[in-house]
Amino acid sequence: MDDKQQLSMRRRLRFSLIIVISQVLLIALAISWLVHMSIIAASGSVYFVENNAYILWTEIAITILITLFGISILIMQLRRLGERRSGERAGDRRATDGRSDDMRAGERREDRRAQV
Repeated sequence: MDDKQQLSMRRRLRFSLIIVISQVLLIALAISWLVHMSIIAASGSVYFVENNAYILWTEIAITILITLFGISILIMQLRRLGERRSGERAGDRRATDGRSDDMRAGERREDRRAQV
């Protein structure tokens, strides 16, 4: 594998990992919302009291970080979507012929073998 392929694979792996993390956070949000709504259904209301200011500000900071992470993932996904669409509009053969990158890579290997 050459450096360009390794870089491409690392970028895809990193992006996939970030997407998995964002999906886990989304599931955690859904579960916490379900618990919150279940408590309201059972007792009629929910009250949060945090007497320790350090814990309260830590929770606020973590919530802000998770929100910023979610926004950055959304922006990253929109940019990648825009890149694919612009490639299709420009008549990019890879985006329009329906073949996967793996299929094209296999064809290139076969072409190289035929040349040797």
